[in-house]
Amino acid sequence: MSAVSLKIFAVDDDPVDQELLRRYLEEVNGYASELVCLSGREADFEEIVAQPTDVIFLDYLLGKENGLDKLRTLRAHGVKTPIVMLTGQGDEGLVVELMRAGATDYLAKARLSPDTLERVLRNALKVGELEKQAAIAEEKLRLAAKVFENVLEGVLVTDANACVVSINPAFTNITGYAAEDIVGKNPSLMRSKFHDADFFREMWHQLSESGQWRGEIWNKRKNGDVFLAWQTISAVRNDDGKATHYVSVLFDITERKRHEELVRYQAYHDILTGLPNRQLFHDRLTQALLNARREGEMLGVMFLDLDRFKQVNDTLGHEVGDKLLCEVAKRLKACIRKGDTVARLGGDEFVLLLPRIKQLRNLTALAEKILESLRVPAKLGEHELKLSTSIGISVYPSDGDKADVMIKRADEAMYQAKQGGRNNYQMSSCH
Repeated sequence: MSAVSLKIFAVDDDPVDQELLRRYLEEVNGYASELVCLSGREADFEEIVAQPTDVIFLDYLLGKENGLDKLRTLRAHGVKTPIVMLTGQGDEGLVVELMRAGATDYLAKARLSPDTLERVLRNALKVGELEKQAAIAEEKLRLAAKVFENVLEGVLVTDANACVVSINPAFTNITGYAAEDIVGKNPSLMRSKFHDADFFREMWHQLSESGQWRGEIWNKRKNGDVFLAWQTISAVRNDDGKATHYVSVLFDITERKRHEELVRYQAYHDILTGLPNRQLFHDRLTQALLNARREGEMLGVMFLDLDRFKQVNDTLGHEVGDKLLCEVAKRLKACIRKGDTVARLGGDEFVLLLPRIKQLRNLTALAEKILESLRVPAKLGEHELKLSTSIGISVYPSDGDKADVMIKRADEAMYQAKQGGRNNYQMSSCH
C-alpha cells in the first residue's frame, strides 16, 4: 500500500528542532511527508495562509514572540488546518489555554519521538478530517437555509404530529400566513371546503405507504381567499425508517389554471357568441351518434343560415352584425332543451345537435319554434331589425351515422329551404 502524501509546515526558529522533526517524520510509518520549515516571520504566516497544508507544527516560543498569538492570528485569518503546538513543557494550564485558542493538539519537545509524533500526527489528521466534514456539512446547511429563504415556492415543515415548525418567506407571500400565525399549529387551518374527508384520508394513506403525496389542492389564504396550489408533501425519515418531519412545497397555480382553461375554452368556443365552435360540435355529435346507436334512438341535426345577413353587414356595419349574431345565439339557446347543443360554425351559420328524439314531429316542432322566435324584430340600439332563417334537418339513422355526413345532409336541406322561399325549414331528402 502506498504511503499517504502529506504537506507539513513547521514553524520554529530553532534549526536543530526543525531537523529533528524532519528526521522523525521520515520514520513515521504510512506517510510520505513534505516538510516546509518556516521561521515564524510575518511573511511566513502569509505563506501558511495562502498555501494548502495538511498539518502545521507551531512552536510555542518563537524567539521573543509568543506562538500562542500566532495561533490566534492563524485562526483569525480563517486557517482551518490542524495545528499542533510544540512546547518545552506540557503543564495542564498551558494545554487548556492552547486548546481554547484553537490548537488541535500539543507535543512536548522533551517527549518528541517517532512514536509520539505518529500518534499526534494521526490524531491531528483525524480531527482535521472531522472538521473538514463538519465544514462541508455546515456549508450544505448554509446553502440549504439560503435556498429555503429564497425559493419562489412556499415551503412548510411540520413535525411527525403535523405541527408546523417552520415556513419560508415565499409561503408567507403565497398564503398570507406569517410564522407567528402558523408555527405550532396544524396546517389544516388553510383547509378549504373544496375537499372532503376522503380526499385527506387518501393523502395520508399515500404518505404512509410511499412517503410522498403530490397533486392539486384548494387551500385558503389568511384573508379567506381560496387558491389552487400544486403541492408536494414528503416524509423525512430517521435511520429506523420512522417519519420525523413532513416537508410540504407548494406554489399558486390559480392564474395558470385560469389561463389554461381560457385557452382551452377559446379552442372549442366561438369568441363572439360564446357558443361551441365547429370542433366541439363535431366531437359532441360523434359521441352522441355512438350513444344513439347503442341505445337505438333517433338523433337530429339542424343547420341554420340567417336570411340576407350580408345586407346587415353591408348597410349597418360589422358591429351591428356582430350584435345581431349574439342576439340570434341567445334566442336559439332559449329554444332548445337541456342536453341539446347549439353551435356557431362561422359567419351566420348555426347548427344544433338534438339527441334522444322520440318522433320526427319533435324536430319539426322545434324548427317552427325557432322560426317563430326569430320573427320577433331585434332591437339593437337605434336599429330594429327583422330576422328570418332557413333551416335544414337531418336525422340519424336514416341520413347517416357519421358526424360529417349528418352535417352535410342538414346543410343540403338548408339550401333547399332557401330555394323554397327562405324563412322555413326542410327535412333531408331521405324523409
